[in-house]
Amino acid sequence: RRIDEIAREGIAAGAYPGCQIAIWKDGKPMYEKCFGTFTYDKDSRAVTPDDRYDIASLTKTTATLLAMMKLYDEGKWTLTDPISRYVPAMKDTDKERITIEDILLHQSGLVPFWPFFRMAVDEESHAGTPFYRARRDARHHRQTDTRLFVADGFAYKSDLMQAVPSEDYCLQVADSMYVHRSFRDSILTQIGRIPLRSRAYRYSCLNFILLKEMIEHLAGCPMDEYLDREFYRPMGMTHTAFRPLLRWERDSIVPTTQSDPFRRDVLLQGYVHDEAAAFQGGVSGNAGLFSTAGDVAKVCQLWINGGEYEGRRYLSSETVRLFLTHTSRISRRGLGFDKPDTRNVAKSPCCEEAPQEVVGHTGFTGTCAWADPKNRLVYVFLSNRVYPRAFDRKRLSSLNIRPRIQQVMYEAMK
Repeated sequence: RRIDEIAREGIAAGAYPGCQIAIWKDGKPMYEKCFGTFTYDKDSRAVTPDDRYDIASLTKTTATLLAMMKLYDEGKWTLTDPISRYVPAMKDTDKERITIEDILLHQSGLVPFWPFFRMAVDEESHAGTPFYRARRDARHHRQTDTRLFVADGFAYKSDLMQAVPSEDYCLQVADSMYVHRSFRDSILTQIGRIPLRSRAYRYSCLNFILLKEMIEHLAGCPMDEYLDREFYRPMGMTHTAFRPLLRWERDSIVPTTQSDPFRRDVLLQGYVHDEAAAFQGGVSGNAGLFSTAGDVAKVCQLWINGGEYEGRRYLSSETVRLFLTHTSRISRRGLGFDKPDTRNVAKSPCCEEAPQEVVGHTGFTGTCAWADPKNRLVYVFLSNRVYPRAFDRKRLSSLNIRPRIQQVMYEAMK
């Protein structure tokens, strides 16, 4: 009842139009409910357990990290290996000696974010005016952040973006938007050129973009195919996939944002919200996966079980133990996982009651997934808090919805 109240409080406050919540104990669902609707429209339909959400950075753990663990199990790489061994684009750059451990711990020195889509923008389309402005003016009406406006008339280069797919224009960004297949290599080249910063802890999506390339190099196939074959299908994760519109009807996918200024102000429903992932065709190491709370919970349970799920072994217990227990000496981070900050609870992504053994991640679209091996607890929360616009939807964090629900879970244990 208390969790119900918190979930409905978030909806009433406009933190999100709807959500899914799953809590498992000892491998069994103890609480699985849905609240609210797809959008704030009066005729919007109610959220059901089978509706897919853009889980944003939960992709890092629910997809990329799973593949990394499997390949580690097979002896394909070690923590001290340089990334350039598996991603040739990093050779002869200042990224050449960055280790896989540095990348997983977010201590690589890579910048947190980079606007790769700008490489596809035709600069002549907004000639005479800056692409960005800090305030609205006569030529900047398209708002992308609290204090950021984009030039109204910008367009993409015709040799990089087309409205119709073809063999060369095969990376779909949104409806009637296909970027040239060479753009993925351009992103890697750009990462190689961005100057490195210090090796302090700095969360960066670029780290996991590189890991996706590494996975495909070692697996010999696209990452989404590898994950589907090795994990999702055999684990019965029938509602999980990258590029969901290739598999399911649009109305089974929860809309993420009402309009996106970089994709012609169209409704984003079934296309990844993250721009870097979108301009790679929807499959990236940092974002792009769509799923349900129930399916994400299965992956969390796999870790708690030491690599087993429903009697089948997917990962060795030694590999799972390493990834779940290895922690940075300079931050709260684990190998690809986020963790509670037990020394500074105010900055922790979890509630105060969460023990240091907990591993998981949060996502920009309003998601989180936490696995607690000590208490054999799984907690997943999925929402589209960025609807209708990302830059003015911060109530989920200010109301502390996700940690408060987690806190109720731990209090119930007592």
